[in-house]
Amino acid sequence: MEPERRYALDALLDALGLPFDEAAPATPNELDEVFGLLTLAHERDTGLDEHGRPLPPEEPPGPRVAEIAAELGWRIGVEPRRDGFLAALTHDVDLLGVGGMSSALRRLAGGVVVRDVQRLREGTAFLLDAFARRDPAFRLDRMGPRSTCFFLARHDDPHDGYPKRYQPALARSIQRAAEDGREIGPHGSYQARESPGRIAEEAALLDSPQGLRHHYLRSAPERLASELRAAELRYDSSIGWPSRPGLRAGTPYPYRLWDPERREPGAWELPLVLMDATLAEERYLGLGPDAAFDLAVETLEPVVEHGGAVAILWHPPSHHPILSKGYDRLYRRLLRWIEERGGRTGTAAETLDRWEARRTSA
Repeated sequence: MEPERRYALDALLDALGLPFDEAAPATPNELDEVFGLLTLAHERDTGLDEHGRPLPPEEPPGPRVAEIAAELGWRIGVEPRRDGFLAALTHDVDLLGVGGMSSALRRLAGGVVVRDVQRLREGTAFLLDAFARRDPAFRLDRMGPRSTCFFLARHDDPHDGYPKRYQPALARSIQRAAEDGREIGPHGSYQARESPGRIAEEAALLDSPQGLRHHYLRSAPERLASELRAAELRYDSSIGWPSRPGLRAGTPYPYRLWDPERREPGAWELPLVLMDATLAEERYLGLGPDAAFDLAVETLEPVVEHGGAVAILWHPPSHHPILSKGYDRLYRRLLRWIEERGGRTGTAAETLDRWEARRTSA
């Protein structure tokens, strides 16, 4: 069996919780379709956005890999495993050190001068956080249950933000997050995909991280396997569309990244299916909390149906009780829904542990 088809078959059997068996009755066409989905072949002609990220296809693939796995299971006589689903809770920490009394007073004064309600709201929030000695961009006390926090270790591009504010707050913020039981990982900088070995350099700045997410979701999927191998990282969780929620690789399951040079699987990819910025920001969908909840549930239903394991991204400012425009309450509402539907949340590493344990127990 060719390595590409072997890789696809292993992904299907992993979805069923079964060990690899080359004799499993998957057709060549099914294996070729799965390989194309997991290597994002359907995006090669969609064009790129202003950040060099592939645009979503007109017809997203949906949970196609899960459907093919279910068909294979029917032939084998194995029911797809639907004993609950897994959701990794993750936070990309893009901002740090933005608060303080002077920032609060500037926003309040500016809001009064130009009669800007948004500035007044920000100034009030900053003032309250300044009195409490909190960073309004990183309200760890509001971020809910155990999760993974991805921190920017380097700032080499304007898109990476403000290093003069971020870097002085970084070490203390990582320490606080770790003490709070959070997993810590590198948030690959904006230009990280442009330089081979850059991910390894940035990962080395943190203490034994397991996984990565690219800033702006600006990864190079065809090189991720080799980059993660060089960095000794277990997983990536950058494969998602910024502009719409959904299953970018056509699967609600974690899968191994394909290394085209070695023609073999590499580290894990934990699919990112839902992001607060996609739902909230005007440049994307610009939804209020209620409409965003409905779309979030619609996005997660295939994950529930097929017993998948995916990642959800909520940036720390979306947990702020004043600045989040209701998205803090939306997050808690979504967590209740996940629990009601039999889902289990955790860090990205915990989610992968649980996913791998399913196949081991089988």
